[in-house]
Amino acid sequence: MRGQLSIEFIVVVSGLLIIIAAVTMPMYNQARADAERVSKLADAREAANTLVNALNTVYAAGVGSRQTAEYWLPEGVVSVSFVDGAENRVDVKIELDLESDNAVQVSTILPSMGDENPVIVGNENFDVGSGLHRMTFTYEFSGDLRYIEIKVA
Repeated sequence: MRGQLSIEFIVVVSGLLIIIAAVTMPMYNQARADAERVSKLADAREAANTLVNALNTVYAAGVGSRQTAEYWLPEGVVSVSFVDGAENRVDVKIELDLESDNAVQVSTILPSMGDENPVIVGNENFDVGSGLHRMTFTYEFSGDLRYIEIKVA
């Protein structure tokens, strides 16, 4: 009688543990994936803010100024670009290979590119691998053209 009771107890407890594991594992995996996505987006936003701060500093200091920014990119970055954004401002845009919410875009104080406004040159080929990167912004004036040159080191 005692042996049967012990076996039944072990079977019931094992069944409950299997049910609990079957319910909690998918929730854990989803929570981990969401946390990883949020972490990547936060890292990308930090990198974009670093670039924006350097670009704003160069623009505010005027022609002849130079600023080097070091920033860290997470895994899965597809592109880093400078685009015309809202309110006629230049934005720094970092795109990631995520299914949703896959881009971070931060505005600068630089007016949108074109006409008499400064133009950003050298922004075609950025290394988008994960890790530490360095970018140097230089505000130049040549003839009638004011431009911010970007050099990637």
